[in-house]
Amino acid sequence: MDLEEGFNVFYGHNGQGKSNLFEGIYILSIAKSSRVSNDKFLINNDLIETGGHAQILGIAEEKNHNIKAQVDYDISSNKDLDKTFRINGVIVSTQEFVGNINSVFFDTDDIAIISGPPLVRRKYINILLSQINNDHVKNLQRFQKVLYQRNSLLKNIKDGKSKEIELDFWDDRLAEESSSIFYERNKILLKIRDNSKNFALGFNKEINLDIKYLPKIGRSENDNFFEENNSPEKIKLFFANSLGKNRARDIDQRNTTLGPHRDDFGIYFNGSPASITASRGQSRIISLSLKLSEAEEIKNIVDAKPILILDDIFSELDENMREKVISEIQDFDQVLLSTADLALIDKKVVQNARFFSINNGSINQD
Repeated sequence: MDLEEGFNVFYGHNGQGKSNLFEGIYILSIAKSSRVSNDKFLINNDLIETGGHAQILGIAEEKNHNIKAQVDYDISSNKDLDKTFRINGVIVSTQEFVGNINSVFFDTDDIAIISGPPLVRRKYINILLSQINNDHVKNLQRFQKVLYQRNSLLKNIKDGKSKEIELDFWDDRLAEESSSIFYERNKILLKIRDNSKNFALGFNKEINLDIKYLPKIGRSENDNFFEENNSPEKIKLFFANSLGKNRARDIDQRNTTLGPHRDDFGIYFNGSPASITASRGQSRIISLSLKLSEAEEIKNIVDAKPILILDDIFSELDENMREKVISEIQDFDQVLLSTADLALIDKKVVQNARFFSINNGSINQD
């Protein structure tokens, strides 16, 4: 399907075709699904049973040149799945693949960024960083390997199979790999905080939004260490000291209790946690403000506007708020909007838009 610049509106009650399109663009952006953890669930069941080949392919025009991104799935007869990434026909690694086609995806489930567990917020910030920093995926992979080794050692120490002094090496490695992750998360959240605050006020003057990074690094609530945007070197020393102080607890629990894998960030609405005080409509505006600030930051850093995908965004917004949303997203080169009710979109406001109807899994242009 050829999606031109400007607004592309998808409408209909059977959203399977739209879902597949949006999911495909998402995978071409960040190399993984937004819906499932195992890629096998993306493949047709008949193909999984018989074996064969499946592919997601997209071509993006960027600054007078094309980027051809594709993901190939080869399924063997014993149901094993092999995934290969290609850019312009050349096989690349995951970290080389991510960031070639940038997109920001918003759907109703993104309210979980506010009300959900810390894991949801870590996923949000990791996806953003992966699109603007090629090293972030690599950093996370190295961190996970070191974390696994340290946790294995903690269990052995607790069981009397290893000595505590062996933690010195892995503590240093963990502090080294963690410092850049702490630094990049703090840096981007400071920018997201300012952008999202402005977006939220533009939507509703009564929404005073604030964001605070809450890393699990052994700091007190009154410590402004991360507000100062300290260097990775200072963060490494700070975290290494925290690991030392926490060593006995980690051994007792057989687990690393401090680190980027326990990170969180707080979202505050008029001075109180948004998860407690914000209504559902306000939560939707807050989460949309976060997504738009994410798109703004991608644009600023990579000097290209990402594809903006808004899935059923208008269902709980009044007419005035819908017009404000349209006004805020007019500046993006390519916007994909979906709705179950076309009456929610004023065609006079959404100018030069193309409209696609969705029926029984197929998409057709009006």
